[in-house]
Amino acid sequence: MEMIIPLMIGLTLIWLIGRGTPWNARLMTLAVTLAVIVLIVALERGGYWPAEWRRQ
Repeated sequence: MEMIIPLMIGLTLIWLIGRGTPWNARLMTLAVTLAVIVLIVALERGGYWPAEWRRQ
């Protein structure tokens, strides 16, 4: 999970830049991605994340 999320962010931003999307769309994508990351971290620290997905 630690490698998948940054990789997805990078690929998404490269794809958006390559398509020539406007800045407001890029910023919205970045904001949504950061919100998802914060949600995942909050779930994991709150104990709501599945135990099978945690690193030992």
